[in-house]
Amino acid sequence: MKVVMNQITKTFFIGGLGSNFYHAKDFIEELDEKVVFLNPYIENIKNEEDLRNWFENEIKDFEEVYLIGHSLGGDLARYLASQFSQVTKLVLLDGGYLNLDKIMSLEDELADTEDYFRQQVFTVLEEVIASEKSQSSYWSKNLEEAVRNSYRYNIKTKEFELNLDLEKILNLLRLRRSIKPFETNLDSKDVLFIAPIYQEEPEWRKEALSQLPSNFKVTMLENCGHELYTQKPREIAKLINDWINKK
Repeated sequence: MKVVMNQITKTFFIGGLGSNFYHAKDFIEELDEKVVFLNPYIENIKNEEDLRNWFENEIKDFEEVYLIGHSLGGDLARYLASQFSQVTKLVLLDGGYLNLDKIMSLEDELADTEDYFRQQVFTVLEEVIASEKSQSSYWSKNLEEAVRNSYRYNIKTKEFELNLDLEKILNLLRLRRSIKPFETNLDSKDVLFIAPIYQEEPEWRKEALSQLPSNFKVTMLENCGHELYTQKPREIAKLINDWINKK
């Protein structure tokens, strides 16, 4: 029996390393399209085939897919857009364009990540929430919930630690280097690229931005940082809504 695909479009969102649904909830609620949050950071993805199979299983019921990715999620999204004809529109939020080999070695990145995991250990979670809130230009109940969901309580150590599997994260960082998303051809796709402008730009970022493909619609924003969709969820969502509705 032949399975008939639903004649509908679906939008998917892949956040940055370690993000959870609550990080994106305010942003997603501002988008016109209904959005499915994808979390590759809980999956056991070791190679390109694993990544493609995971994504294919998520989008298999839809004829047309819009894909939004932030940071590492943007790297994965750009690669996946190049692999699946169903993806017709791609939104990159400060992701999918850097050649990380020009910034740091894979070995250093993996070591830094392991150090970060070791450092992210706390006895009082409320202090972490208060610290995050004090450093944020935008705050909400969803962002507080995002912090709570970013940690788990370790009964043995009686401390809160990152609610992530280190090996799964390291595997994704290794995979990002091998798939080289910044080199993928997206000539057949509609692509919107949104990123912050910094007062002092490192040379490697200037170079990467100058090499964005000519078919990308590029929007550079002042007064926001790398976590742009959590800092300005309404503004970023409006840019995406307007772009999709104009097409």
